[in-house]
Amino acid sequence: MKLPLYLRVLLLLTLVGCAWLFWEDTADSPETASTPAIARAVDAPSAPVAPGPPDEVEGVDLFPAQTWTPPPPPTPVDTSPPQPPPLPFSVSAQWRYENQPKIVVLRGNGRQYTLCHRCAVPGHIEPGKMLDAQYRLDKLTDTAVVLTFMPLKHASTLRLDKH
Repeated sequence: MKLPLYLRVLLLLTLVGCAWLFWEDTADSPETASTPAIARAVDAPSAPVAPGPPDEVEGVDLFPAQTWTPPPPPTPVDTSPPQPPPLPFSVSAQWRYENQPKIVVLRGNGRQYTLCHRCAVPGHIEPGKMLDAQYRLDKLTDTAVVLTFMPLKHASTLRLDKH
């Protein structure tokens, strides 16, 4: 089949145009990518405009590393109520006058505390009074001293029969 001359010329021009576009559109050409820009007339100066984000696109990891090992178990949360510190008091002395309630001397926190029911000892502490800023004397019996740690409202018993 024989092509007419004008079709041969058009085919040749098409091939030359494609070759020219191929050579112009290479990766190492220093030309910047053309982006459409819309120009508008500005009558008054506007406030400075902050530069936009860079045109770099962060890489997205489509296939992140995966493992079959199970994650570690969560650490257990301690839900138990707070515990008071151990009693800082020890029995230093105890005695009883004729047919009278027992008098107990406790030593702790660098001081001595005299515990009794209605006694004449100066500076004595009766049940219901505070020993120091954190402990209250609740009960004084012949066999035990009951102290309450006030920040936690926790009662502790100090046995007297062992001393």
